Amino acid sequence: MPIAMNREDRGATAILLAFVLLLLIGSAAIALDLARGWNERRQDQTSVDIAAVAGALSYGEGSSAIADQVMGTARANLDTTYSDAEWNALWTGSACQGPPPTGYIVAPSSIGPINCIGLHPDFVWVRLPYQVISTSFGKAIGFDTITTRAEATVTLLGEGGNGALPFAIRGNSGSGEVCLDTGPNPEAPCESNESGSFGNIAPPLFGNEALGTSPDCSAQSSANNFVPESIAMGIDHVLWEFDEADWIATGWDADSNTANNTVKSHPETHLDECIDVGGPLAQPADGVPLNTVYVDTGNSTKADVTEGMMTGTGFPDGDDARLTRSTNTRSVKGYDLDNNALWKYLGAAGSGTNPEDSHFLPLCDGPTIRALPTIDEKNAAMRACLESYPASGGPQIFSDGIIATPRIGVAPRLWHNNLGSGISFRPIQSFEVVYIHGIWLKNGGSTIPFFPDDGTSPITTGSLPIEQVTAYLLVDSMVSDNVHSGLGGFSNDTWQPEIYE
Repeated sequence: MPIAMNREDRGATAILLAFVLLLLIGSAAIALDLARGWNERRQDQTSVDIAAVAGALSYGEGSSAIADQVMGTARANLDTTYSDAEWNALWTGSACQGPPPTGYIVAPSSIGPINCIGLHPDFVWVRLPYQVISTSFGKAIGFDTITTRAEATVTLLGEGGNGALPFAIRGNSGSGEVCLDTGPNPEAPCESNESGSFGNIAPPLFGNEALGTSPDCSAQSSANNFVPESIAMGIDHVLWEFDEADWIATGWDADSNTANNTVKSHPETHLDECIDVGGPLAQPADGVPLNTVYVDTGNSTKADVTEGMMTGTGFPDGDDARLTRSTNTRSVKGYDLDNNALWKYLGAAGSGTNPEDSHFLPLCDGPTIRALPTIDEKNAAMRACLESYPASGGPQIFSDGIIATPRIGVAPRLWHNNLGSGISFRPIQSFEVVYIHGIWLKNGGSTIPFFPDDGTSPITTGSLPIEQVTAYLLVDSMVSDNVHSGLGGFSNDTWQPEIYE
């Protein structure tokens, strides 16, 4: 049956079709604008991720350099072209909204403080200033621009998590055996110090996901705050070197005791201390990089060294004292301590075709040293090898297997040759690979040493706490880059930036 249509209705179909087409075209146009917005947002996130990583990689260049690196890298990874004035205005103006999260300091830069960049000894936080793009079709329905934003946090983690050990090495210490800690009656190579303890570093905790630590800025009135944790696991945040040019500019005497206020007064001094701010992170008091450590030369540190080295259990990373983290052990006062001697990893003085197994230094012939009959002879030969090494031209002499023992680590060398007595802040000159060698137990008026590879029978005499700790100082080229990479805290190259959130 035919459908009758009123003549007056015939034009309605065309109007309806035109309206639907307009709606479809408008939706498609808006979709194109929104797609541009999503593309900008993805680009922003990529840009801010790369910028935060670049900032972390420039950690050792100073706080202002970090911010300048972040801004330069972010700019290079955006499609939008900005003049210098426009780009600087974004970071210093209203497009950079609010301060960094709680626990970060506002980053200084060559153009002034940048709220969009937050610095912390373990983190670099970046918020990209608002990016505004003009719409093409959205103007027709009332929105002229799309605003996007993105942020990223990068954390600095050492491989395996272990940072620098909290032992200070004096600036004039040469290769060979060095003293990490000693009591009032030292034995070689340790020397007497005014208050009895050679120089332990007392760091706060800034919180490190890899180690399981939480921020804790307990007052550093003595060195017994987190010394055990820092010995067992390594300091949980990044330390850095005090630049040589800055050291020279201060006019400080390496042989002086240098009062705290003198060290603190220099503008490039950033102290390894923090304050609690009630947030999830610890606020660094003096900025980053932290290049000056808190040293205590008092006897109060003995129990803490013993706990971190030998007796402690259940540290935040889930493991126990440093020297108990081994499968090759010897019982010392009921504790199973690592029994891997340094010469175990020393290659043969052979053809040198394989650095893992051989080298060119006769004094450093591993099989010869290992065959010596007494521990005293082995110690003397090992010292002779290390002391002669600097003049050799620097071949690798130790195998990469050395990284497996908990005796190897990194310790800060200070600019000062004399630590004096009591508590002081001391700038870091460099970081040295060390191999913890001997511990001495108190035994009446004398001490009993334990050296790894010195037999297998248990040591039951003597008493705790540990009276003295020594280490072999290893020149960088003695070990491969693989070993350096496995030692967190050694340098910028071994603290790996990782997107945190």
